[in-house]
Amino acid sequence: MVSIRDVARLAGVSVTTVSRVINRRGRTSKATEEKVWRAIEILQYRPNLLAQGLRSQKTRLLGLLVPDIDSPFFARLARYIEEAAYQRGYNLILCNVGEDPKKERHYLEVLLQRQVEGIIFPRVSDESLLFRIPSLSRVPYVVLDRTLEHEEAPTVKLDNLAAGALAASHLLELGHKKFACISGPQKITVCRERLEGFLARLAQEGIPSHDVLVVEGDFKIEGGRKAMETILSRSSPPFALFCMNDMMAFGAIQVAKEKGWRVPEDISVIGLDNNPLCEVFSPPLTTVAQPFDRIAKEGIALLCKLIEKKKIRKKSITVPPYLIVRQSTVPFREQ
Repeated sequence: MVSIRDVARLAGVSVTTVSRVINRRGRTSKATEEKVWRAIEILQYRPNLLAQGLRSQKTRLLGLLVPDIDSPFFARLARYIEEAAYQRGYNLILCNVGEDPKKERHYLEVLLQRQVEGIIFPRVSDESLLFRIPSLSRVPYVVLDRTLEHEEAPTVKLDNLAAGALAASHLLELGHKKFACISGPQKITVCRERLEGFLARLAQEGIPSHDVLVVEGDFKIEGGRKAMETILSRSSPPFALFCMNDMMAFGAIQVAKEKGWRVPEDISVIGLDNNPLCEVFSPPLTTVAQPFDRIAKEGIALLCKLIEKKKIRKKSITVPPYLIVRQSTVPFREQ
């Protein structure tokens, strides 16, 4: 059986260097890495990671619980989390829980059985069962995105109050006077925070919350379509519409066009997330952008500190959003 010593001998390096290259820990030159990987390929060396993990009590595995992998938001976030974990020498086990609290709980137990060193997750909603499970305390964990109002766990999330306020500010600066909002599910804290930020900013300009038409959506295109059908049955343009994610904005714009309304001339629409499709959609969508890469890096960095038992100066990290103006919002004009 080929051993790590055989690889080191063929590559002309130490066993420690081979281990460092395989586990992506420490610094080695590119030339040295190439020699090691060439030796591994020639010898067809396959390290027994399970045995290594049992000896060292370190599996270099992290678990990621994703509410819905079909969601472009979570698919994109997962990609950045995987890359951030890889850069720190960890491998990732991804579990799609399908917005189901019971399935979320099941996969938590699976991850613990796999001896993961840490878990990172956006909970499915406020209905999540995770914090009712004593076994969660066995490993370090970080909550991303979907946190609670009075979260005690380590967290990394978008500043959702600021995101809602940023959307309102942009529409107010364009001179709009009549507003509607397609929110996400109100059982999710981030949706309540975005709505709070949006309404509070409008209130600063003398627009009371009861004058804003709010319809709940589900973060999906079809949910945006249904919500827009409701909005147009209760009100007629001109108005400005804030959608709490870009997918619902796409659906809302489709319905507006089908009913003969022009976007943005009759209805200005702003989304949230900065989905890659925003640039190619017609019209290109103005949106409040989330810095996915920073959220992922901050989350993994915080989780690694917990795993390594390092001192943490900040347990909860809030990442600011930023505005990207495209062609779906224009200055208000009297019809």
